[in-house]
Amino acid sequence: MGSITPLFTAQHAASLLDAAAHGSANVEFSSVCVDSRAAAPGALFVALPGERTDGHRFVREALDRGAAGVLVTEAGLALVQNAATLASEFPKTACLIVSDTLAALQRLAAAHRERMQQLQIIGVTGSNGKTTTKELIGAVMRSHVPAFVNEGNLNSDIGLPLSVFGIEAEHRVAVLEMGMNRIGEMGQLAAIARPDIAVITNIGTAHIGKIGSREQIINEKKAITARFGGEELLLIWEDEPAFHQLAAGVNGKVQPYGPRSTDGWQGCTSHGLSGSTLQWRSRSIRLALPGEHSVRNALAAIHIATIYGVAETAVVEALESVRPLFGRGQIIEGDVSAVVDCYNANPESMQSALRFVASVATSGKRVAVLGAMKELGDHTAEAHQAVIREALDSGVDAVLLLGQEFAPGALEQNDRRIQYFRSFEELLSGVRDVVHEGDLVLIKGSRSLELERLVPHIIGERV
Repeated sequence: MGSITPLFTAQHAASLLDAAAHGSANVEFSSVCVDSRAAAPGALFVALPGERTDGHRFVREALDRGAAGVLVTEAGLALVQNAATLASEFPKTACLIVSDTLAALQRLAAAHRERMQQLQIIGVTGSNGKTTTKELIGAVMRSHVPAFVNEGNLNSDIGLPLSVFGIEAEHRVAVLEMGMNRIGEMGQLAAIARPDIAVITNIGTAHIGKIGSREQIINEKKAITARFGGEELLLIWEDEPAFHQLAAGVNGKVQPYGPRSTDGWQGCTSHGLSGSTLQWRSRSIRLALPGEHSVRNALAAIHIATIYGVAETAVVEALESVRPLFGRGQIIEGDVSAVVDCYNANPESMQSALRFVASVATSGKRVAVLGAMKELGDHTAEAHQAVIREALDSGVDAVLLLGQEFAPGALEQNDRRIQYFRSFEELLSGVRDVVHEGDLVLIKGSRSLELERLVPHIIGERV
């Protein structure tokens, strides 16, 4: 990802990274990528080690595709070539050698952010709602000033720096999603982005298996403020149980946002699958995103709009323009209607989705198709049992479960509404048996289960 104008020359990048450089010192990098298939003229290809393969194996492919240079380690490069040979074969390119390519990628991104003196960065984190909140804030800010919004959920120690390279000199605001699934990651992201405004949507138990405890999750999310210098602002959902822990000791200002805290808020009316109507400063905003959680996300955007003085008409138009993202609360209406929310899953988002489906009127049955939750560690069994109880208590008519994490809890329940499946093929057969015309289906599970594969099978008069 990157800019139309040059980001760095090879010489400048080598100086920033204290890298050994071979080839052309004056070659210019206008973009940065970690996937050789995305390499294009002007790109700097960063070779990262991965779980399945090593990016160094694709150095030659990146150069063949026109990359202006590669960022490698000595040991990694030895897998395919040596620097001198590459320089002679690709004379108009540069080869930069460092000890750690991921750290170098992050350092370059931090340097790019550092030179954007007129830029305000809004960082968004939380256990749930990060991506949608980022999109809503981004829509509002784009209506006000030239603004950059990072794509999708490029929010990790790799995704965030790649996003930062997309910020150009014309931008006055950048809205960046910042996520973490290990201790120390948020501090790294804060060092790169250095947000002027940080938003914490909520604290849940996502990734608790890797982080260790809810207290540690609180500390990690709070690290979004690690580079605050006294003038920055932290926004926290007003009813967040960990509000005081998140606010304590922050080297900057702290404000709550929410129905009681956001200026001009007058309430909302739910329209079920069709979203909600928000009342703000005597204006009506038709929000296409369904559910109470979407209203919460919109409140963050409205609160930031009031801080920046965005015109009220622009706020209305911007929020009304946002549509559900793929796999994130997508609504499919037809003979069978579905709520497709299968990009990720944790106990809190499961609870929210189940309660939303229970609140929606339907002429047929309510069916919950739930996939297992990942990265919960020692909390796995308890969390999955709690989701099953929540599903049954919500009043759904059928609960179809996929993933071995659900097995113990499913077997404990003496309830005919529950069916447990060991494979996607078995689940699909179960869906065909259970779901009929007029039904409302919730499809919710972790990304790795790819439950969106069910969608083509629920569209039509009868599954």
